[in-house]
Amino acid sequence: MTDLWKQIWAMKAPHIAVYSSFLIFLFFVLLFKDKIAHKRKLTDFIRYPVLIVSFLYVGLYLKSQPTVMNVVIFFNNLKEGSFPLFTLYMLDPFIFLSFIFIAITMILWGRGAFCGWLCPYGAMLELFNKGYRKLPFHKTFNLSYSLHWKLVYLKYVIFFVILGVSFLSFALAEYMSEVEPFKTFILKLKRDWFFVAYFILLTGVSILIYRAFCRYLCPLGGAIALPSLLFSRWIPLRKIPRYELCRKCVICAASCNPQAIKRNGMIDRRECLLCLECHENFWDEDLCPVLLRKKRGQTKGSGIILVGLLLLILSGSVFGKTLHVGEEKQFKSIGEALAQARDGDVIVVYKGVYEESLLLDKRVHLKGIGKPVIEWEGSDNPFMPSERNFLIGIKASGVIVEGFTIKHKKAGRKRAIGIIVENAEKVVIRENSILDTSIGVRVINSEGVVIENNLIEGEKDLDVNQRGNCIDLTGSNKAVILNNKLRFCKDGIYMEVSHEGRVENNFIENSRYSIHTMWVDKGIWRNNVTKGNLLGMAIMYTKRAVIENNLAVGNTTHGILLIQAERSIIKNNTVIGNSCGIYFFGAYKNELKGNLIMNHLIGIWSLAASEANVIEGNSFINNGVQVRFISTKKKEEWKGNFWSDYLGWDMNGDGVGDVPYESGSYVDYILWRYPLSKFLFTSPALQTITFLEKQFPVFEASKIVDPKPLMKPIHSNWKELARKYKVEPSLYYSDLEKFQVIH
Repeated sequence: MTDLWKQIWAMKAPHIAVYSSFLIFLFFVLLFKDKIAHKRKLTDFIRYPVLIVSFLYVGLYLKSQPTVMNVVIFFNNLKEGSFPLFTLYMLDPFIFLSFIFIAITMILWGRGAFCGWLCPYGAMLELFNKGYRKLPFHKTFNLSYSLHWKLVYLKYVIFFVILGVSFLSFALAEYMSEVEPFKTFILKLKRDWFFVAYFILLTGVSILIYRAFCRYLCPLGGAIALPSLLFSRWIPLRKIPRYELCRKCVICAASCNPQAIKRNGMIDRRECLLCLECHENFWDEDLCPVLLRKKRGQTKGSGIILVGLLLLILSGSVFGKTLHVGEEKQFKSIGEALAQARDGDVIVVYKGVYEESLLLDKRVHLKGIGKPVIEWEGSDNPFMPSERNFLIGIKASGVIVEGFTIKHKKAGRKRAIGIIVENAEKVVIRENSILDTSIGVRVINSEGVVIENNLIEGEKDLDVNQRGNCIDLTGSNKAVILNNKLRFCKDGIYMEVSHEGRVENNFIENSRYSIHTMWVDKGIWRNNVTKGNLLGMAIMYTKRAVIENNLAVGNTTHGILLIQAERSIIKNNTVIGNSCGIYFFGAYKNELKGNLIMNHLIGIWSLAASEANVIEGNSFINNGVQVRFISTKKKEEWKGNFWSDYLGWDMNGDGVGDVPYESGSYVDYILWRYPLSKFLFTSPALQTITFLEKQFPVFEASKIVDPKPLMKPIHSNWKELARKYKVEPSLYYSDLEKFQVIH
């Protein structure tokens, strides 16, 4: 056998030399990946040729596609008590060299070195995904966060099942390894029809759901990821660089196709495919919040600022040139500069008024100095496609627009959209004032758009229903909407079929709906303030939403409204002084926990087949009617809430009432209609009314029963909040209607 492997190596020496050189080159690319990632163009210039070589040369020509059976053979040799004979593996020099590469790189960088760069089938999927996403009408899917982090373990299960079966029947294990489509791949589909059909199905699914096979099913990927799973503290040895802010920032997570970044900002090395996207963001001074702060002089020390400025100058010379627009500058209008600009250029616009409508179809950074004004009169119908229905139109990925006042110049009945983004990725719109526009920012069929730190004011002289939305998203996934101030719009933020977005720290007032979603799944709405709108948050036909730490105060109708919302989490929100605090309509399997619902005509309203919702640990304080509950059920249990109108007692002092709380009683109405009657909580009169109502009900209505009502509010600061937000709820739901709730 010794002579045989030597003969094979001698026969294939030229290709062995080429392949070895390729592996060495790839090793050094990964070794210096942080340097390479400084330049996005350089990363793409290297990465995609490497993937093409892996796909065509390594896979289809050399047929060097490692499989799980190579690993199974290794463990079977160990089981037999003999150390594996490397001469056996050396009979296939390319597979042998591949596993030498895998053994080294999986310790240094995890599975991503092989799976993300060298695996021929994985390289093919990566290239197919890239090409598919370039199509104008492509549609991709992502699994939910929770489902994704469950399915990632499936590949380990498949690996261990195949390995275990191999100890009993090696032939059966080899048959089971056909879960990998690798043999069909390297044989160029020259197999039985069912193998080809499986290959086509698996490849198609892995294009629609980014590399689904690699992430969830590949037993070889599971085997290579095992060291990172079992020894996560030490392996991989070379960690991905991170800032402290990465734990809170969502920019990298939004653009991570393998979904390897968790909600706490940490990268799971078992799932990372080393695409270098987050590396590029880490060094991107126009995208990373940490570098942006440094560039704006928010770091301490003049030396650091000087270095930052130097890096900025150097980056400008590498990535593109800087064009200057102003009265005494290189260009007099922004349009002239755009005509001369190329991808990567920065267009600096100085203070002044520019009456232009701009179309950005190149990857440029449009930067305003001194808040220059862009004005345009618009068109007669700004909601229909037109070259002149916007002030700024964006049709290229990677565009940045910051530092402008974007203003509709009123002219008769003409109207204009402020900024419209169509079919683009990773566009950033920040620190602009967008005024008097029909729609502030409109995003259509785009991905990863960031909208932050903007002031957007709609056409406040129009009736609210005739205005447009401040921010309007349609078919746009992974959007990040942060720290914006929005007012005088129809809807502050409207999202339709725009999944996995993050909406945080926005202030919305004087609009119809502050936040309005339609068919939006897996989004996060956190730390937003909705004040003085017709309705606070309207979450409709939405699944797996996270709605937390929001403040809804003084809205005319509802604080938070959920229609056909499913499996969502509504927690730690403060809802004060709306007509109705929280409204459920057809809501299913949601969790309502830790919320303060105070000073409403109706605290919570649940009707129309709202079922299986968990409502516990909330504080219901000083609501006219704490609960309006309409259901086919006679009663439903909501456990462990505080009810300010609870008349029970706590004899054992455990903080939990000894008798259940029941909603919809006459006492409930009396306490609302005559607030001073609260001083008669323990009076025989109210106790008698409660007793008679239970013993002789006029009719048996649906009720909420809390078997463990709390004696103290969960929110110890509720009095402070009541003083801070002294708002009277709107009489949208009148006293008569509230009385009808009881009767």
